[in-house]
Amino acid sequence: MGIESKNPEDIDAKIPEVEVQQERREQEQFSDLSIFTTTMYGTDEISRVRQELAVNFLKNAQALGIKCVVVDGGSNQEFLDEISQFDNIEIVVDPTLKMGESRRTALQIAIEKYATPYFLWSEPEKDGLIQMETLKAMIDGLRTGQSDIIVPRRASTESMPKFQAWIEARANKRASGLKGPKPDEAEEILDLWFGPKMFNRDGAESFINYQGELDKWDSIIKPVLDAAQAGKRISSVDVDYQYDPSQTKSEEQNREIKRKRMEQYATILKELGDKYWIEKLAPKEE
Repeated sequence: MGIESKNPEDIDAKIPEVEVQQERREQEQFSDLSIFTTTMYGTDEISRVRQELAVNFLKNAQALGIKCVVVDGGSNQEFLDEISQFDNIEIVVDPTLKMGESRRTALQIAIEKYATPYFLWSEPEKDGLIQMETLKAMIDGLRTGQSDIIVPRRASTESMPKFQAWIEARANKRASGLKGPKPDEAEEILDLWFGPKMFNRDGAESFINYQGELDKWDSIIKPVLDAAQAGKRISSVDVDYQYDPSQTKSEEQNREIKRKRMEQYATILKELGDKYWIEKLAPKEE
């Protein structure tokens, strides 16, 4: 009985089919996750660098089959035209929304439109975060029911602008003692200033219901502390995230960016209830 030979053309024809099946399996891994974010890009050089990263962020999400909600504050038309081509994105352009309000609006849309059990907030410039292994490391704690909110922690800050790395390390350390009335000294410091947070629907309540006097950068940090004080389960997960070199280069010597970082540091800590900064930033009597 002879051995049946395989036609090379038949083998080649099956390769694309195998690749399609593999891609479909990869996309199905995150069918339970949606991403919400906000954008606002002008026509200056830093905006140009950042919007390129944002486009890559959304491309990465599309490749993984993840639905996204983008609330835009009035970016340049080139950026809006480019991201409108993605079929995995719901875009809302509303320049009247302030920072905290725009983030809650994006989350509310994700909750209502996509009805996923898990959600990820991230600044859209963090394109390197939207990778299969990184997202899987974050979402596993939610899927197993061990956590309500996941706070990813950068394994290294070497790729960041030096001033930003320094100020955020100080901020994270000060904020670590504000989670509850009796913080555990052995408890690890959460990388709250990194930005991204992933959570289930119970965790989402702390973000969607947040009301802060500042209601800017604090709108993605203070809800974690509120959730911890309310008994929700907060976990930290190490991620191998690298700051994009183009962004580091554009921000390293920018004095306005450094001023903004310092403002964030002081005003967020005040909003979190840091007594030093409450007194430091208190209005001076005439």
